[in-house]
Amino acid sequence: MATGNRSNRSNGPRRNPNGEGSIYQRASDGRWVGQAYVLTTDGTRRRKAVYGATWQEAHDKLTALKAQSRQGIPIPDRAWKLADYLPYWLAGYVADLKPTTARGYESAIRLHLIPALGTKRLDGLQVQHVRTFLDEFRRKCLCCTNGLDRIRPIGRRCCSLGRCCGKQPSPRQVQFVHAVLRNALQHAMREELVSRNVAKLVRVPSPRYKVGKGLSVEQVRGLLKAAEGHRLYALYVVAATMGLRRGELLGLRWSDLDLDSGTLRVQQTVQRVAGRLHLLDAKTEESEAVLPLPDATWMALLEHQERQTAERERLAEVWEDHGLVFPSERGTPIEPTNMSRAFARLRGAAGLDGVRLHDLRHTVVSLLMELGVPPHVVQAIARHADVKITLKIYAHANLDVMRQALGKLDGRLS
Repeated sequence: MATGNRSNRSNGPRRNPNGEGSIYQRASDGRWVGQAYVLTTDGTRRRKAVYGATWQEAHDKLTALKAQSRQGIPIPDRAWKLADYLPYWLAGYVADLKPTTARGYESAIRLHLIPALGTKRLDGLQVQHVRTFLDEFRRKCLCCTNGLDRIRPIGRRCCSLGRCCGKQPSPRQVQFVHAVLRNALQHAMREELVSRNVAKLVRVPSPRYKVGKGLSVEQVRGLLKAAEGHRLYALYVVAATMGLRRGELLGLRWSDLDLDSGTLRVQQTVQRVAGRLHLLDAKTEESEAVLPLPDATWMALLEHQERQTAERERLAEVWEDHGLVFPSERGTPIEPTNMSRAFARLRGAAGLDGVRLHDLRHTVVSLLMELGVPPHVVQAIARHADVKITLKIYAHANLDVMRQALGKLDGRLS
């Protein structure tokens, strides 16, 4: 009996020491509520509440709330304006994102959301405010808004001289800024600072992505022919046969390759953010899938490994070994923009002006689709998170494919 009583008491309300707050179960809906006095944004200490489906969840949230207060980080209250809440949310809940994502969130908040909505109270924001903001944002000139004109040479300025270039946001940019606001308000809703997420009630049209048709087989052969003898020839082979993104190519390490079994794993990417190069983890679990190497790619990598070994020995005094498959001439990560410039020279030599390095990725996926490879297999090779992405962005049929398909129908009906 005693054991059973102790068990029952352990599942019931628990008392915390004085000053540590309290946790109780709400009779109306059975949720657990934790309360404690913490520092708020108006400079005073107020009793704030957290909520959980279990006692443990409420206890964990209350512990985190008190720890934040002890560190001098104020807890938002309902009187907070968006100009104060958005940076608070960004610092506390978005800091663990990848640098490129965090940088995009920060820019959206600083350049667009705070100037337009910063004076609105968090709990006073209405659907009409968000809709009006988005309508005005679509008509904005980003050149003026982002201050780009101030850093241009005088002869190239437009907005500051009264000749606004009218560079308006793309549908993708409008969607992104809306998503930042929606995510921030969703967090405020979870903290029970607002009763509803008004940004969710405003519809934003989805952008129409440009279909990447890629290159023809003859164009790829011409490109690789022009790259023969270049120190990064193997990079272009990998791009044309494996469909890796630019940052993935530059972040590929020898430890990610198993040349004995002929496999490749994409685990990191190189990106420049806020003036610094970053080696980041791959985008998703799908991005890190193990891929088999085609024979031509395997041979190109073997030859590249021998060439790099000789290069490393020759430049031993200045070589900085990062274990990269495609480093700079000193062993360091290649600047992504420098990679694009090198490819621009290569495409010019191959007579393919206007072709992007990323078009080789489109080419791999498009050719696989045209060869009749099942979409879920193409998805695995391209490492898309969802097969719908593969079908929506890449599954286009050219004239020859359509002619063959309609020819089959004609043969069946004739």
